[in-house]
Amino acid sequence: MSVARAVSPTSPPHEALNDRRASFLRQVERRIGEVVTDEGRLEHASRRLLLANDAKRARALVCLALAEAWLVPVADAAEVAVVIELVHGASLLHDDVVDVSDRRRGSPTVNHLEGNAFAVLCGDLVLARALSLLPKLHNGALMVGDALDVVARMTRAAVIEIDARGCLPDPARGLTLWREMAQGKTGALFGLCATLVGRLGQGRGIIADDVVAAAAARLERFGVAFQIVDDLKDLSGADVGKPRGQDVRERALNHPLLVAVAKDAVFAADVAATWQRAGVIADDVVFGICDRALQLGADVAVDDARAAVSDDDDGLAHGALVVVEGWARGLVDQATAVLVAGGAR
Repeated sequence: MSVARAVSPTSPPHEALNDRRASFLRQVERRIGEVVTDEGRLEHASRRLLLANDAKRARALVCLALAEAWLVPVADAAEVAVVIELVHGASLLHDDVVDVSDRRRGSPTVNHLEGNAFAVLCGDLVLARALSLLPKLHNGALMVGDALDVVARMTRAAVIEIDARGCLPDPARGLTLWREMAQGKTGALFGLCATLVGRLGQGRGIIADDVVAAAAARLERFGVAFQIVDDLKDLSGADVGKPRGQDVRERALNHPLLVAVAKDAVFAADVAATWQRAGVIADDVVFGICDRALQLGADVAVDDARAAVSDDDDGLAHGALVVVEGWARGLVDQATAVLVAGGAR
């Protein structure tokens, strides 16, 4: 497989692009702070997550790239990016409750510090603040419907994840189930970036509906790639903000792990037996499963992630997405390079 030609998001091709991204993200983060103020306990707790220094802001950068490609006012795109980041933040607050996570973005989670009920209410508040911004924008009423549709998809995907937890899926069904979860949980929100930025141009003769739809579909694929990268990082311990093997501890769907159990029946039996035992899984067992899953499954996972951010031209979205595609390929290559160099594939 060819090496991605794009640079990583932390190494932009030239200084002007880097400056635009930095300025845009400062604007987005400033607005997040204005929208979710520090006026009460819910807001204060939510801001710790929303304004964390190591937040990736991947979706915000996608909004900027699309706005520049489609000649949409950057100030309006920044407001859309704030909405996307807030919806993402609300989903993380809820996910941490479902996953019983105690760390996120390098800090204790809200549910760990304040309890599950409080964390759920934080997520509800953040989601409400996000949706309240849309009616003020061009085509805002349509955007509210778009956002609610995606929130519904994300919720259904979370149910898939919950229902699958603790019971290793049949190897023939495992990756299909994982993809349904990833497309709804991660892909849908990336697709919403294109839908909302596109709405800003629709009716103004800026961007055609079919181009927006094609871009949203392409970005959903990117979201699936980023979920694969997160799953690889979980097994390898590359995500410094979370303990290694959290998916194994939670008995949760994980792409390379599912590839591995489909390849090796003995390993599948070992994982299934481990997951069926009640109680906390010991660290040495967790790390052993992680190592074996990477040995067996990292090659397919890396190829699947790179295929999802390939530059195949569909004739509609490519011109608008060339910057995003390059950035996404760079991110995937950067995240998987350590595994490839280390012989995991």
